[in-house]
Amino acid sequence: MTSGNLFFKLVRQDCRRRMWCPVLIFIAYFLGMEVHLLMELGKYLKEEQFQRAALYVTDYFFGCEASLISIVTCGAAFLCGISGYAYLHAKTQLDMYHSLPASRTQLFWAKYVSGILQFFIPFVVHTLICAGIAASRDIFTTKAAFAMLYYIALQLVVFVLAYGVTVLAVMLTGNIIISILGTGVLFSYSTILSVLYWLLAERFFQTCVIYENRVDAWFSDSERIWCFSPLSMLIRLFITPYNTTMEAAQKFYKYDAGYVWILAAAAIVYSLAAYFIYLKRASEAAGSAIAFRVAEPVIKPMIVIPAAFFAALFFAELSADTASDGWFLFGLIFSFVIFSVAMEIIFRLNLRSAFMHKKQFLFNAACTALLFVVLRYDVIGFDTYVPSDAQLQSCAISVHALMPLSQNIQVSPYGVHFLNPDEYRMANMAVQGNQSVMELARKAAKEQIAYQYFDYYEGIEEDPVYIATLDRQAHYQAISFGYHLLDGETVYRKYYIDMADADTVRLLSDIFADPMYKIGCTPLFNENWDIAFDAVRCENNYRVKELRLTPDMQSNLIQTYQREYLDLSLDTVMHVIPVGTLDFIIKNGHARTSYSGEMLVYPQFEQTIALLRTYGFDMNEKLTADDVKEIRVQKTSEEEAVEYTDKEEIQQILDNIVNDGYSWQIGSFTDYSDKDYIVKVIYHTQDSVSSYYCFVKGQVPDFVKISKKNN
Repeated sequence: MTSGNLFFKLVRQDCRRRMWCPVLIFIAYFLGMEVHLLMELGKYLKEEQFQRAALYVTDYFFGCEASLISIVTCGAAFLCGISGYAYLHAKTQLDMYHSLPASRTQLFWAKYVSGILQFFIPFVVHTLICAGIAASRDIFTTKAAFAMLYYIALQLVVFVLAYGVTVLAVMLTGNIIISILGTGVLFSYSTILSVLYWLLAERFFQTCVIYENRVDAWFSDSERIWCFSPLSMLIRLFITPYNTTMEAAQKFYKYDAGYVWILAAAAIVYSLAAYFIYLKRASEAAGSAIAFRVAEPVIKPMIVIPAAFFAALFFAELSADTASDGWFLFGLIFSFVIFSVAMEIIFRLNLRSAFMHKKQFLFNAACTALLFVVLRYDVIGFDTYVPSDAQLQSCAISVHALMPLSQNIQVSPYGVHFLNPDEYRMANMAVQGNQSVMELARKAAKEQIAYQYFDYYEGIEEDPVYIATLDRQAHYQAISFGYHLLDGETVYRKYYIDMADADTVRLLSDIFADPMYKIGCTPLFNENWDIAFDAVRCENNYRVKELRLTPDMQSNLIQTYQREYLDLSLDTVMHVIPVGTLDFIIKNGHARTSYSGEMLVYPQFEQTIALLRTYGFDMNEKLTADDVKEIRVQKTSEEEAVEYTDKEEIQQILDNIVNDGYSWQIGSFTDYSDKDYIVKVIYHTQDSVSSYYCFVKGQVPDFVKISKKNN
């Protein structure tokens, strides 16, 4: 009983002694919670948007904005942890505490519980005040009450996790400054390694590609560094999914309760580790840089080697030629020596110890050099890796600029989640059983095609090597593979293929003809397309019009386009000029946005073209010279344009130009437009889609060429 009373007495005394700590925490949470909530609610209540205000309280303030308040929570944990156990760094204070009639266990846990209370009481008070503010405005629902309870539990877990790591750092060190640095290292170490992994991979491996949010990629299911540091865990919990399906994106604001339990388990592990190290910690460690000398040979390379590679990347980025290894090596060697010397000085707190432990220095230098060689010469075979058929479950393929359609996912009443074409395909495509897929992947990995870049100088345009290289690389196309393996991992690789190679085109044609590729290639086949659109924007070579269609008419148009799209061949895409585009429009608040992107319509889509004609739009409409006031043709290498007003010349130009919009969409994949001329058509009326066109390649009228020469 006396022991129990002593424990609570120690807790009360510590709280009174550190009263400044909860006061600072109280002020921080006041600014981060009540002030923030009142500002946000003011925006909605001013316009009497009570339903949106209620949604904000439930889904945002007590929901996804927990990630922001977690920053304050981690700061509170650092403050409580460092200040609570700072007595371990001063020998006089340490002797005083150890002279008390209390065991080390009581001293440790009394401080530990005191730190939690100094955070928890102010935080709960502020949370209840925020709930009262919402209730006073009749926007606090039963759902919001449950969200609030989860919010409190989540922040408690976040605090204990950061608090446990902070206390552990204090136990491992004997100096307040080193404790702060150690806390930063322990809190973020796995995040640092993950960032370094991707930065080095992007520099040394040409097939490295990220199809998630860059931060999310650090914690993807494949090739990731184990998330053992609190910062990694918190990012893993709060990160916005980027390359994801519609269903996953709509769950964006829901935290994974299962992963919260992992955070709780990690918090317990870190706290217990701090406790057991405290029991083993010698009193003589007070004032020294590190409490356990036996850990020194392990800590040094864990800090010096990553720091040296970060510095090497920094030097390389500052240089004129970022791809060169010269400045990277300089930065690596220079920073390795500096950091090694600095670590010796920090650990000994003595400048004379700068060059101690020469054997360890040489061993760490050898490890650094070995890692550089492995990366520089791809010893692990990163760029040549292609999984075997026995390892593969399915595969996603994305060819840059080949029918590029993105997707906008409405994840909440407040925002849209955007996936570009490559990201959509990586998230939604799963091709199986097509031998051409892996044959093309192995061919691309073996050939290792890469762009050759030149430093510009005056007259380079006349260099035969430069000209030949540009001509050869004009047919290069980026292609990405997402290997979905049987063990659940997904490995991404990006290659370049040469579209001038007949075998490559044969394999790609076979892949493009695969229905599974087509279905996963575009959002057109996504089940979430079953919605009512506000309009269908139709564009042909000369006109644009929005059609207001009934749901049945929309469905009929989509199904017709889907059937003909599935029959589309790669040869058609590469060599046939589209006749127009379709774009399905939806309202997003007061704005009108594209839901589908501009879907190309080819002459072979006869049923789609016929259906659109019955709905009031002719994709094959032709203009006559009577519709045009004049045409101006400008050579891209010249500033002056030549005007044409003669009806016959205008008609010849109209018969040989194509909408410039079609060119930019798939211009890097096809080669049917002449880039040497810019054609501007000036109409009598103002209802044209665009006044800018380009000539079809090989169909520039002779009088245009002659007039340009004479000009």
